[in-house]
Amino acid sequence: MGKKVASVNRSGPPKRREPWMDKIDYISGDVFNPESWRGVLKGSTSVIASIGGFGSYDEMKRMNGDSNIVVAEEAAAAGVPRFVFVSATFPPFPASIPLRGYIEGKEAVEATAKRLFPESHVILKPSVIYGEQQGAHPLIAAIRCLGPLQQPLASALPLRPLRDLPLVG
Repeated sequence: MGKKVASVNRSGPPKRREPWMDKIDYISGDVFNPESWRGVLKGSTSVIASIGGFGSYDEMKRMNGDSNIVVAEEAAAAGVPRFVFVSATFPPFPASIPLRGYIEGKEAVEATAKRLFPESHVILKPSVIYGEQQGAHPLIAAIRCLGPLQQPLASALPLRPLRDLPLVG
């Protein structure tokens, strides 16, 4: 694709490696200490924010909301033209109640993205994101079991593949 990609996260490069990952610059940084990663924004054409986690109401609001808002604000201040946020589709039933901090955090970032990048934001709202993850919370592991059901149900819908969305450049 020709784009330079950098991943900023707490630990730097992941332990599990795939060949395509060799083309990514991994930078260890603390989202709440922008000085540790601000330099990577210079000259960037897009920023994709996907920080999240589970825990108490306050922990979820901080990890799913405040952290991504810091990224959006720093990207806007650096003049990055496009901001992409990986949010979520929320179930309209009582399961949402224990995830209130998660939902409120994600919604706050969506509002920030729309305000700071009114013409150039992309908000992805997937349903269940599933896959292998060691040590996942039992509730999350149970929700991920539903993932394989999405493909047959969604195949009849007029959906575009993620690779066709204008995320960068």
